[in-house]
Amino acid sequence: MKNSKTILIILLSTSIFGFNYVAAKISGIKIDPAETAMLRVMFAALPACLFLRVKRADFPYVLLYGLAFSLGLFLFFKGLKTGIDTGISSVIMQAGSLFTAIGGIMVLKEKWNKFNIIGCLIASAGIYSISRIKEGGINTAGIALVLGSAFSWTFANLAVRLSRTERPISFVAWGSLVSALLLLLINLSNGMTIIHTIEQIDKQAWLAIAFQGYITTLVGYGLWTLLLSNNQLILSAPSYLLVPAFALLFSHFVLGEIITMQKVFFSCIVVIGVIINASAPQLAEWRPVKKSLIVS
Repeated sequence: MKNSKTILIILLSTSIFGFNYVAAKISGIKIDPAETAMLRVMFAALPACLFLRVKRADFPYVLLYGLAFSLGLFLFFKGLKTGIDTGISSVIMQAGSLFTAIGGIMVLKEKWNKFNIIGCLIASAGIYSISRIKEGGINTAGIALVLGSAFSWTFANLAVRLSRTERPISFVAWGSLVSALLLLLINLSNGMTIIHTIEQIDKQAWLAIAFQGYITTLVGYGLWTLLLSNNQLILSAPSYLLVPAFALLFSHFVLGEIITMQKVFFSCIVVIGVIINASAPQLAEWRPVKKSLIVS
């Protein structure tokens, strides 16, 4: 793939993922988090499940993915409901890569080195520092809920990894269907009906939910899968860290959220920690090249 095409795909996919946080905030303003999460995954599942299939052997992992996905979305929308800044929530969600790394070490017996520890400690320090900011838009409850959401994604990522599925879009679509059914049962148990939910949603919220269900899932993840399949992970994986940058930018211009130097500085610390953790294998193998001294 040409460099210009690769750069275009990186910018387009990460900007879609970044704007997804803004869409999530818009859709979650008026309705309950469980209802918002249900509609989000329902859009992702239908009509895709009518045309896509998964292998029978993948179903246990699809169920695990769906359970983790539904819990993660519910906690995330619950966190947004507390009033936490959209841009900051996107930064905190990067902790998911740290939780996934720990899950890979514990479940899949993947190798761990000192750079993983250093990266986790730096990112954790950044998140803690964000929680200490006294300005509006940041609160302890919101941070805890978003961290819980990031932790839930660990199990979703492990489900995909364990399945080694060859049909990622089908896997996500059917996992979303499982999530939609679980969230529907929760809403029904709380006395909520689909008709009641639909009556509360205005045009702007519908567009935001549709963006999350279709543009993010099909276009965003489709482009990202194309990127991963044509480039080395060492190039592609760090590119995902552009997502919080786009989220901060879009949340400022669309939602009017204030960007301060404190937020940017501590967000950068989190991102640096995530980069170190993701690059741990390469850092462990790196050795400085010593030039021999030439005596004339």
